[in-house]
Amino acid sequence: MLIGLSASDGGLVRARKFQPVVDGKKVDIGLVGEVDEVNPMILESLITEGYLPVISPVAADNDGVGYNINADLVAAAIGGALRADTVIFLTDVEGIYRSWPDKSSIIDEISIDELKQIAPSFTDGMIPKVAAAIKAIDSGAFSVRITNGTDLACVLDALDNQGGTLVTA
Repeated sequence: MLIGLSASDGGLVRARKFQPVVDGKKVDIGLVGEVDEVNPMILESLITEGYLPVISPVAADNDGVGYNINADLVAAAIGGALRADTVIFLTDVEGIYRSWPDKSSIIDEISIDELKQIAPSFTDGMIPKVAAAIKAIDSGAFSVRITNGTDLACVLDALDNQGGTLVTA
């Protein structure tokens, strides 16, 4: 049975205000946050009881102020805190390519150390996916699979530990 939660519910995720540095100065971009802390106890309880949590990436800080957080980074932090075997990230391409858009350059499997080395070469939408993959493993997940979420066959393959790009610890 599905159950909807916000990242704030049950103290699951505590946020802090995200203030990027632009030209050497912190910039206030509004109610955008980043993950400060994760407490997966509520998820562990729900999963044990047979629920499948669906989590909105809105979390509050210590003062109760709500922040929107990048959903991939929330998933990465939660996957790490749960020590997930695999965190699956869905995107609109088949996985990570060494040389986008050269489809023959897809990476089937890569270690986290190698991914960190080549991460600066990525552009556009792959930047947050790669950052989330790194965050998930650095936070405690054992692996990450990035695959095409617009293709049901790719999603089913990922659920069967196949396809896309596998990032390992």
